[in-house]
Amino acid sequence: MPAHPRPTRGRRHRVNPEQVRSRILEAFSARAKKHGLRALLMTELAAELRISATTLYKLFPSKEALALACVERWADELGAAEAAKRAPSKHHDGFEQYMHWVDAWVDANADLAPAFARDLQTDYPAVWQRYRDIVETRKRLGANLLRPLLKPALDERVAFALLNTIFSTVLEPDFANRMHISRRDALRMAIQVWAGGALARKAGASGAAKKRKPEPKRRTSKR
Repeated sequence: MPAHPRPTRGRRHRVNPEQVRSRILEAFSARAKKHGLRALLMTELAAELRISATTLYKLFPSKEALALACVERWADELGAAEAAKRAPSKHHDGFEQYMHWVDAWVDANADLAPAFARDLQTDYPAVWQRYRDIVETRKRLGANLLRPLLKPALDERVAFALLNTIFSTVLEPDFANRMHISRRDALRMAIQVWAGGALARKAGASGAAKKRKPEPKRRTSKR
């Protein structure tokens, strides 16, 4: 009698740890940005992704580790947004470059709920410090674009302190919601107002004043 082939067991597909890690981080980032960190439970995250808690903790030993990875991901998104807003084929003056930076900043912050930063600050001080370092680095980048355009008699410490207040206030969701406009529009308008008082020239203005054409001489009739 011919020998029957032995039944073969189904082969298990090898799971790519990096793919699983990316899925975890994407789901965690989306929920943390929307609801804050305290509202997010690791067990619920594992259930949502249909993975075991063991797998989750193997890739991210703690919620703090996930929070740090989330902040680093946010920094990468901000950098990518800045690069996407730039138009390398065109020459921009400092203010135009800065407004591209503003758009990228708003895009990266648009989905961040106030609870996200609050939970970082209170529950994970080390991660909060990393978040603040990223923010300050990006702010220095923006300040470097604007510094050459400040009015000579203006104290740059006052100018940038006021600009920082604008960012802190306008990026709060309630600010734009009260006026029924987007955060981007609110921030761009606020910065345009600031620029009118702080900068020697506004966006789109040429560095040198345009020379006026001489008026044609009037002909005088001889009597």
